Amino acid sequence: MRDGASAVREGDGVRLDLTENVAEVLRGILVEFGQALESGAEDVRDDRLFPDAYRKKGDSEGFRERHGAEMRAEVRATLARILGRWPGGASLVLDRAGVADLRLVLVHAQVRYLRRPRWKAHPPNDFVARRDRDVKSAWLASLENLITTAILDDPAAPGVHTL
Repeated sequence: MRDGASAVREGDGVRLDLTENVAEVLRGILVEFGQALESGAEDVRDDRLFPDAYRKKGDSEGFRERHGAEMRAEVRATLARILGRWPGGASLVLDRAGVADLRLVLVHAQVRYLRRPRWKAHPPNDFVARRDRDVKSAWLASLENLITTAILDDPAAPGVHTL
């Protein structure tokens, strides 16, 4: 396989196979995302991580003030579970809960590479990605889509999905 990833449904979860380079880059992105969450970096503020809960900005800000720390803690805990299950390497086998964890992490990790919150930005598009941040955002979104497609496969006839 050239640089890329493949995902196939395995039992109630997914087996993700990555080339060595892709595995190294993905793990680096996830580790850096975790460090940014821990340090409270500007690019992972709650208003960029979590969409508005209400139509009025003030109400949404109040919601984030009340629940932001708990939501951020859940993203950190989810990331820790993924990194704990995957010490590195080219393969990662996840049960259904692990798939949900990885999807959550991949979606939230995109925030570091988007100019606007993901719910206000155009979907990442690797056909028009020119900057490194655009490529990373598009790639994380594509990988999340790949995993989602694999988990939704019929267990009796799973396909191999590649990126």
